[in-house]
Parts: sequence; structure tokens; C-alpha cells
Amino acid sequence: MERGDRVLDDEEFRAGLAALLRRTGLSQRGLSAAFGRDPGYVQALLDPTRPSRARPTPDDLARAADATGTTLVELLEALWGIAPDRLADELTALGVARSTGAQLNALTDAQREAIVDYEAFLATSGSAKVRTNQRAGTVRAVSGRADS
Repeated sequence: MERGDRVLDDEEFRAGLAALLRRTGLSQRGLSAAFGRDPGYVQALLDPTRPSRARPTPDDLARAADATGTTLVELLEALWGIAPDRLADELTALGVARSTGAQLNALTDAQREAIVDYEAFLATSGSAKVRTNQRAGTVRAVSGRADS
């Protein structure tokens, strides 16, 4: 694992699972059902005195995300320790457009790469500003210098 990802130890995993229960308002049995597992699955995972059980698989997490309205990305971070930034970076590298609309899907790989480069420029440039022309519906970057 890289870029801040790390395997959660059992205590961190249990804390993430307990937080998920609180956030969703589900019972342990309800979350077990959302994972597609037996009714005692979550209870066994939360009990440090019981033998370890297999942690939820990505398929389990996807089912739980659908059932609870929690995103798969949040579940991967909370229960597997996979940082959202890593997922976003890898999806971008694969050319999978972020959810910014159908317009991006029509761009070429080179055009998408230029957008990613520009986004990185804006993120690292403390003086960069974005100006919106409300009437024309356009956005342009300005340097923040007096001659812009």
C-alpha cells in the first residue's frame, strides 16, 4: 500500500465499523444483512474476545453502500484504510472521468490530461484565481497580477 494507505489493525477496524453503525442508524443485524452476511456477522466482528472473522469484501462493501446510502469510497477508507485520494488518482490515471458531466466524457485523453495538469497547477498556485463570467457562462483562470 502507498500514499497514506495502511492496513487497519483490529481495533481501528472495529472503531470504523462502530462508527458506520452510528452513522447509518442500522442495527448490527441490519448491517450484517446489508453486507449480505449472516445475522451475527457484525456482532462477531465487533467482539474482540471472539475469534477473528473475515473482514467485509469489496462486494460486501458495495452492497452495504447501496443499502445505506454511504459511498463505497467512504467504506473503503473506514474499513480497509484505502485513502479516497488514491482512488481518485488511480481513476484519473485510467482516464475515468470524475462526475463532472457528460462533457468530459467527450474529451480526448490528451484533453483530459491537460485538465488534470491545469487542476494541479491551480492547486499548487496560491495566487491563481478563477473568474466566472455569469452572462456568458464561462470560466477563466487569471493570474492575480495587476495586468490581468
